[in-house]
Amino acid sequence: MITIKDKPGCITVEEMRHYFEKSIKETALLAANTPLGAMVINGKFSHYVTPDTDTMWIGFALGMRAAERVASQTSGDAS
Repeated sequence: MITIKDKPGCITVEEMRHYFEKSIKETALLAANTPLGAMVINGKFSHYVTPDTDTMWIGFALGMRAAERVASQTSGDAS
């Protein structure tokens, strides 16, 4: 199982989950078909219970982290 973890200098898992769940809830088709039940272990988010939701979450989180890397690499460009 892939688990998204906090990394120093990166957006937190909690913040990414906020944006992920907000985007699901604000899109009617996704809200109707994307259960957001989460597995919590020792009081900390682990993953989404529904495999399709968890796969969507992993893609979303990896995309956010990639966008951060691109933004940090291009923020100093004079192009």
